[in-house]
Amino acid sequence: MKAIIFDAYGTLFNVNSIDERLHHYYETHATELAAIWRRKQLEYTWLRSLMGRYKDFYALTTDALQFAATQLQLEISEAITADLMARYYELKIYPEVKKSLQQLQQKYRLAILSNANPELLERAVKFNDIGSSIERIFSVHTIREYKPFPGVYDLPASGLQLKKQDLLFVSSNTWDVAGAKAAGLQVAWIQRKGGVMDILDQQPDFVFADLGGLLTIKT
Repeated sequence: MKAIIFDAYGTLFNVNSIDERLHHYYETHATELAAIWRRKQLEYTWLRSLMGRYKDFYALTTDALQFAATQLQLEISEAITADLMARYYELKIYPEVKKSLQQLQQKYRLAILSNANPELLERAVKFNDIGSSIERIFSVHTIREYKPFPGVYDLPASGLQLKKQDLLFVSSNTWDVAGAKAAGLQVAWIQRKGGVMDILDQQPDFVFADLGGLLTIKT
């Protein structure tokens, strides 16, 4: 194993860090709004891939927010939409992430592979001051296909000039774990919220509660 490739949202960056701003605007509806927004965000990546109608992640996420507000019959202005979307540039990392990356980079090359636009990822990395640990950022925007499209998982090996068997892909999302495993990568599942694996005939090679567990892998 020569490199570790991280999913971004839910793995490195905590999307729940937007919730405080949702409560500022919508109070009692914030929790339900957040749940619908995130569910639709994922659904739209899958549906647009199946339809062959790519839209970048920032725009797609804006659409998902508009849908969630409409479903709950909430007024959402352009100003509120812009403010909430701007929070994606400043998502907070999970508590153990920075230290874990600093330790892992002493042994492995580290990169990110995400559905998000390059600018979203670059600014979130900079905001959290983890850029010195991350060698490359790979975005699906390069090929205009969303995970779990198999070709997405080829990007890190190609970009780092390594073989697939040299990589470990790390994600907290079970569908992403299954997609990477099906595409031929070694995979670690970060089981942050408990839960069980999706039944997609794929299982991770490792399961850890957080990124600290990666430090225990013997290679």
